[in-house]
Amino acid sequence: MRTIGFLITLHLCTIVYAQTTAKYYGLKSHYGFIIAHTPDLEPISQTNPYGFQIEMSKLRTSDKAWKTCFCYGRSGFAFSYFNYANPNILGSSYNLIYFVEPYFTYQGPLKFSLRGSIGATYLDTIFDEETNPENVLFSTNLSFYLALSLNLNYHISDKYAINLSANYNHISNGGQKQPNKGMNFPTLSIGFDKIIDNVPLKPKPHELKQYNRAWSYYLGSFASLRSADRDAESTNHPLIGVLGGALKPLSAINGFNLGVEFWYDWSDEKIAKVQELNDSSFSSAATLGHHFTVGNFYFLQQFGLYITRPKNIQSNWMYQRYSFWYRIKNNWTIGASLIAYGRRADHMDGRLIYIIK
Repeated sequence: MRTIGFLITLHLCTIVYAQTTAKYYGLKSHYGFIIAHTPDLEPISQTNPYGFQIEMSKLRTSDKAWKTCFCYGRSGFAFSYFNYANPNILGSSYNLIYFVEPYFTYQGPLKFSLRGSIGATYLDTIFDEETNPENVLFSTNLSFYLALSLNLNYHISDKYAINLSANYNHISNGGQKQPNKGMNFPTLSIGFDKIIDNVPLKPKPHELKQYNRAWSYYLGSFASLRSADRDAESTNHPLIGVLGGALKPLSAINGFNLGVEFWYDWSDEKIAKVQELNDSSFSSAATLGHHFTVGNFYFLQQFGLYITRPKNIQSNWMYQRYSFWYRIKNNWTIGASLIAYGRRADHMDGRLIYIIK
């Protein structure tokens, strides 16, 4: 999931540039298995999901597009269908996907790439306490879809290519309703692409890959919705916070960061009131972590150590936060983050950040 956040923003700053683009239209099939990441999932994870995917994408080649990630890459949209081979408990999913795919190698007919995908999924069979209590993976029809793929693309000609991909897929509702174990299911896919207006790819000048070694600082805000009753969807309460910190580059793409976060969670306030707990809904934490800086986007992996928290509601004293930011104009940055406790994802939020160079 961390690398997915690193990749998702590749296309955002290039769509306005007028340039020659190669267009790809693809079709692929999927076959895989479900990972039982907790023991209670083993009884419903003994199946082999299968499906298909159709997609369209563009490969952008301008200097400005290349500087976004210091690489060539294509981006586009896809629709995929997965059947989980367990119709009564798990059913099927229908996924609308946006993806970015930077190339690691691009000269010659064989190309190696890494794809990150994000989207929305519709699940036709979900948890029901009476009719489907075994499905602790999904509890909402609408959920989030994330995937990471390693791809080998072989160009048969300027018009056609075949591909072989190893995919790691994840579906979760982001903690909006329980149960929400989420599904992790690797698949192997085979497909082909029809290419229109193919463009030869050439190395870019080394001068384009320069970076600033100085400290930078950030201030920002974030917000999310959480449920005081984890079994209900209609009791969402706001979570609003502020953050600040510093970023220090260590190389062209790597750096470390430190910061602080403060937030107020109205769902915790509701829980404290209902359960008659003497807990504040205000939380604060210090963060420390690593980040990638590539072109106009950042991806951060941080540990958060609570300074204050509602201890009767939140028993953990430490959390992980995975964030991606994208610089949209001057120093203004937008992004999103996921907070997790061990292997359990808790919730996501949106972020608006100003970076001071």
